[in-house]
Amino acid sequence: MMKFWKKSAAVLLACLTVTSLTACGGGGSDDPAVSDESGNASGSESTGGAANDGDIVKLVVWGVGTADTEDCNEIAAAISEITREKIGVEIELVRGQDAEQINLALSSGEPIDLLNYNNVNGQLATIVRNSYATGLDELVEQYGQGALEVINPVDLDACRFGGVLYALPDMKDTSHSAGFSMRKDIIDELGIDVPEMGTYDDMYEILKQVHEAYPDMYPLVPTWAGGGMQETMPVDPLGDNMGVLEDAFSDSTEVVDYYSMDSYREFCEMMYKWNQEGLIMPDATTTTENNLLSGNGFAMFENWKPGKEFENYKSTGKEVVFMKVIEPYKYTDCSNGNSFIIPYSSPHPEKAMELWNLMYTDAEVSNLFINGIEGKHWVYTDDSKTAITTPEGVDPNASGYSSVDWAWPNQQITPVWEGTDTDLWEQLNKFNNEGTPSPAHGFSWDSSSVMNQVTACNNVISSYHTALRWGAMDPAENLPKFISELEAAGMKEIIAEKQRQLDEFLAGK
Repeated sequence: MMKFWKKSAAVLLACLTVTSLTACGGGGSDDPAVSDESGNASGSESTGGAANDGDIVKLVVWGVGTADTEDCNEIAAAISEITREKIGVEIELVRGQDAEQINLALSSGEPIDLLNYNNVNGQLATIVRNSYATGLDELVEQYGQGALEVINPVDLDACRFGGVLYALPDMKDTSHSAGFSMRKDIIDELGIDVPEMGTYDDMYEILKQVHEAYPDMYPLVPTWAGGGMQETMPVDPLGDNMGVLEDAFSDSTEVVDYYSMDSYREFCEMMYKWNQEGLIMPDATTTTENNLLSGNGFAMFENWKPGKEFENYKSTGKEVVFMKVIEPYKYTDCSNGNSFIIPYSSPHPEKAMELWNLMYTDAEVSNLFINGIEGKHWVYTDDSKTAITTPEGVDPNASGYSSVDWAWPNQQITPVWEGTDTDLWEQLNKFNNEGTPSPAHGFSWDSSSVMNQVTACNNVISSYHTALRWGAMDPAENLPKFISELEAAGMKEIIAEKQRQLDEFLAGK
């Protein structure tokens, strides 16, 4: 039995970007019929875990994304039909919890067996520092060999802190590429030629053309509410953007102040110009709306991976065209983001690891968690059973169970959705393998020794950063104030400590 980690004083977790969610949970007593078909891989392989001795335990699984309670119950019952026999467990499935609910559950020790986190600004490191996560090394060795067979060891190393494994990387995009996502209908109507790899100057010309043709449309909108913006500079954030590697493609391991970089200043100056010319949504920093492309928005900053166009279509209802501005590269948070942990409060960590292993290796179990019930949430497109679509008459954006495939352990053993390439998973693996690793890949930042400075700097950042990068502040006047206040708050001490830890990490590789 693994030694459980006892929780320390409750510290607020970094905010999860989970929006407009509806909590759901509970396992239904009436099990629906379960299809024997399981997509691209067999669901009958041995789990490698402990034999079922007849005692059935209930595991509580918290995932992300919208889902109705009734649908969660039905899917939990279908999964339980499989897992009772294979590993002696049944499932309670919860989706749609917000950051406050997750923080309260972890700090109070609520019994949860598998919990999905969203690794924004180093959230996994925060979870580990607060002793909310169970160490996995012994559990994976005994009950997770199937998962280890499919996980890239490079990505696995990014889930270690102090040499201890606390998470497993999902089989999603573990490289990062970014650019702009634009509405295809507008692009087609205006006959705009969008390069696959472009520049900010290219985007400026596109935005001007759209603004002239559609003066009432917002040319550029946030990626999510409150001025959310995906990173479109090739930095390694080293956990929290307070001290970064400015160019992850270079060999330099010098930690620098993100907000003092010339490239940050130039970006803010560009966005101020765009804002002054009416190319940016006026209330970009304060809007409470998400999925703005589904309304009156034309383009947004967005990460890219194979299949991202269809992922955007599912979330906005609009077909999109991408223009990338960054080639793929790897930094630590790419590999350990949006995975699961076994919370320290799990009553059944061994069984949780067995279920986690099934989620990587059993196609039927994986497909149920990700896509839901055949005939209700999805149907095969043809007899080849390699692609699925929404059943006739069902709104793909309101099916009762959203398919957030990247947030589950192994989407790559499930069928692809109609509208994506049939070789999507091969493309995704190629994308992951071609990503250039940052020289700091695998590094985990422990800010505990400079926590007062981190808190003070975060307060300063909240006053300037979002407004500057959306062009709502004149950088000529405000950026020097921003940098001065960061220095007064302790940014130099943070950078010095992060550099010390990074040097120590690199020396031990």
